[in-house]
Amino acid sequence: MKIGIFYGSETGNTEMNVKRVKDALDARFPGLAELHDIRKVPVTKMTEYKKVIVGCPTWNVGELQSDWADKYDDIDDVNLAGIKVAMMGCGDQSGYPNNFCDAIGLLGLKFEEQGAELVAFTDAGPYDFDESMGSDDGMFLGLALDEDNEPDKSEDRIAEWIDVLAEDFELAA
Repeated sequence: MKIGIFYGSETGNTEMNVKRVKDALDARFPGLAELHDIRKVPVTKMTEYKKVIVGCPTWNVGELQSDWADKYDDIDDVNLAGIKVAMMGCGDQSGYPNNFCDAIGLLGLKFEEQGAELVAFTDAGPYDFDESMGSDDGMFLGLALDEDNEPDKSEDRIAEWIDVLAEDFELAA
């Protein structure tokens, strides 16, 4: 069963990182992941998969990236019951410590309202931020990356997240 990766990217950081995620998945599970730029496909495309990864950076002060913002209301018409969704996003924990990676929370909770099961949470402890809609009880609702302040940590964080994804998506080793 394929994994759909859906992303929006303003500066290219999220696109770069979803491609890293796809490459890491391909290394362990060749041909399993399919990449989709949300600007070019309807959100209903997500229903073609039982396992979905969503990439969205937090833009400005706690806002969704423009492609996801344009499709946000469309999510209300999509039944995501039975679909596992893993969130990943980029943010700036130093420049925007009060809304670091809010987008994974904004979108993740919307997907949950439509019946999706959010999976692949990560520890928020190693980050230095004040608040985030993308975190709950010391855990991010997915993978949080900071290409502005900690680009050297992204590859390791992605590699660790692939292990979590493999378990939560019940992928064969």
